[in-house]
Amino acid sequence: MNIAIAAPELETTLVDFGKHFIPEEFTPLSYTRAYLELTEEQQLRYNQLHAFYFNEQIMFFEATLGQSVLEALLRRPWPERVTEALRQLREEEQQHTEMFRRLNQLCAPHLYATRDFHFVQVPRPWMALGNWALRHPQMFPMVLWLMLLQEERSLYYSRGFVREESHLERHFVETQRLHLADEADHVRLDEELIDGMWAPATPRLRRINARLFSWMLAEFFNTPRRAQLRVVDELVREFPALGPRRMEMRRQLLALSQDAQYQTSLYSRDIVPITFARFDEWPEFRALTISSYRPRPQMKEAQ
Repeated sequence: MNIAIAAPELETTLVDFGKHFIPEEFTPLSYTRAYLELTEEQQLRYNQLHAFYFNEQIMFFEATLGQSVLEALLRRPWPERVTEALRQLREEEQQHTEMFRRLNQLCAPHLYATRDFHFVQVPRPWMALGNWALRHPQMFPMVLWLMLLQEERSLYYSRGFVREESHLERHFVETQRLHLADEADHVRLDEELIDGMWAPATPRLRRINARLFSWMLAEFFNTPRRAQLRVVDELVREFPALGPRRMEMRRQLLALSQDAQYQTSLYSRDIVPITFARFDEWPEFRALTISSYRPRPQMKEAQ
């Protein structure tokens, strides 16, 4: 499944750079005072640059991370039905990656002609460590929770694109519509994988993994850092007059770690209801570093 097959007319349709590429509510700078001080032209371009980063993030999870853990999972003795579902998931993730890659190349060839990632830049030691953990899901079943959390959140985001399609650029809406078509099945499979690997794990292994998972969320997902700061840097490169305000924009982005409205826009029971309900079942997730998560009293006893 890709744009050329599902919507061939998009291959020859010009991208409308006069429209937003992503719903404004999904962009972190829009939660800051600095955003209100930008001109309409600057706000629009920030939105478009953030959409490129958003596509990169999907590619990073589905290709760079997802393929590693899927290969490892396929080596385990699952029932044939689950094995076949994993193979299909691997194929669909590859198709999604190509879809988002082509969209970024179409819209910003100056950024993506020779590489897939401009904003997402993971240091090699971190990448090597992460890939090693992903290849050993029996030791790090937290990766299954990360898959569930991110894919359910992706469902919510894709629906947001479709819901606001009249205000958004068509290429981005159609790409997310295709993405949405597969993600519900992926979430159901993630739940089955958790049932097959988290529940049988020892209480000690679950506790260690829950702490690692919590640290990972705090370090990489709860606060705009690194890649999203690079989006601001790119905006300043395109609008040099913003140079004197660059550090203040970066400071306000980092301050969103303490902003309740922004934090709730990332994860909540409305955005990831299945994942939060699953967290409720396990006592090791009581101390999760998701500010909008509050455990409900239905957790399983430690086994």
